[in-house]
Amino acid sequence: MRQLKPYQTVSGARRALDNGGRFYNLWTRAGDDVVDVGELARAAGVYSSDVRAFLHFEMALMELPEEQRANVHSLLSPALQDRLRTSRPRILSPSVVESEGAAGAPAIVTGYPSFVEDRTELQAFIVLVTPVITLIPIMDQFDVYEVYDTPEQIEPRTLIATVRGSKRLDRVHARFGGVLKELQFEDKTGKDHGLYLEAMYYTPLA
Repeated sequence: MRQLKPYQTVSGARRALDNGGRFYNLWTRAGDDVVDVGELARAAGVYSSDVRAFLHFEMALMELPEEQRANVHSLLSPALQDRLRTSRPRILSPSVVESEGAAGAPAIVTGYPSFVEDRTELQAFIVLVTPVITLIPIMDQFDVYEVYDTPEQIEPRTLIATVRGSKRLDRVHARFGGVLKELQFEDKTGKDHGLYLEAMYYTPLA
């Protein structure tokens, strides 16, 4: 999970996004007022315009006024605008992830995280695809937070899974971007969560 610093101005966004791509993007030019696939990927620190690139793009624009966000969106090539329309992450509050989210969908969730210390609090499993499909406890693979809408941390809430050993984010108001995935349970007893967000980016908020 990488910390993401949002763009503060349109000119800053233009410089970061209209970057010429990497050396092998032979037909891409920096500063031509068109952002294509390679440039979006380079700005996100990835090698293809997959879900990570679109998450980075949307999260990086979230502190700009709507008119300025539209200005930056207009820089995207027509093909990239079409791809963004089908791959755009949903913006969800923690309290509606369970009712409005869907497994496999990219999402941006903002709230107040509380680190899950006690493994017995969360008897949930995730699917790990190796040569065979295996169910493993989520807390064996990730650091896990329950994330709430408000600092009082009153239910309902959702789960955020971050890279093991990441900087602790207890009670830090933060924005997380990632992909919603399904949780598995040995039985339905005491099931509190059906989904979790596997976080790829985060932004601490004031």
